Amino acid sequence: MLKLSLVPLLIPVAGSVCLACSQAEPEQFEPASLTEIWRTGGFAAPESVLPDPETGLIFVSNVNGEGDTRDGNGFISRMTAGGEIETLDWATGLDAPKGMALVGDRLYVTDITQIVCIDRRTGEIINRWPAPGAGFLNDAAAGPDGRIYVSDSATSRVYVLEDQMVHVWAEDDALRAINGLWPEDGRMLAVTMDGLFVSISLDGETVTVIGEGLGDGDMIAPDGQGAYFASEWPGQLYHLMPDGQFTVLADTREAGIYMNDGYVLDDVLIIPHWQPGEVSAWQISLGH
Repeated sequence: MLKLSLVPLLIPVAGSVCLACSQAEPEQFEPASLTEIWRTGGFAAPESVLPDPETGLIFVSNVNGEGDTRDGNGFISRMTAGGEIETLDWATGLDAPKGMALVGDRLYVTDITQIVCIDRRTGEIINRWPAPGAGFLNDAAAGPDGRIYVSDSATSRVYVLEDQMVHVWAEDDALRAINGLWPEDGRMLAVTMDGLFVSISLDGETVTVIGEGLGDGDMIAPDGQGAYFASEWPGQLYHLMPDGQFTVLADTREAGIYMNDGYVLDDVLIIPHWQPGEVSAWQISLGH
């Protein structure tokens, strides 16, 4: 198994990239740097991580095969915030689990064309809801009202689970290959594998392109000061500004280390690496 520290690869790119501009980051946002804290191997194509505030543990979705194959091999792990695996196969009976969201005592997981509900304490599967017409459900996010939003990378759609039913919430050409979701006041933010950074109105009717150039977008997560961290799954990590400008924090494509759907826990960025089957944690430093 390949193990490689990313620290030497954290090379900020001069300037930034956005729609039709090359200005530096706005002054009100501090530049970010990352220092690796720990790295844990032994996972099977980990795609997403999600902290559980009740236990302090971190859920890790393991595809354990191809991302669109119904093979029954997928599972959810739990690990500590210090990088130790608590239970590798905590929840089983999945095909290719990816994005996760928590509401109350329920963990919701995307699994190719369905949303699976798991008891957050026992790992028992409680329910499954198919998403009509879905092709490749990817990320998941919980809204403030408890609704579960999931992206479908195959159909340019975002579905929503509400009242025990799944239906299309948003559909737009700009959502082609949509992946990472992040809900915030008044809108849903998303990145796509067509390289777009977009905003979706809360009624799902209006999609606005904020920026482009993010490659095969995967993660979007807040940095704590109003900007975001974003990733391109083949191996780039970005500091993304609200206006779409970004700087490259890491490029691990040549090393074969993927950057998948991470999460910011306090001042630590936790990132799963589908290849080579690892999860890493990085201390976030803002400022010069």
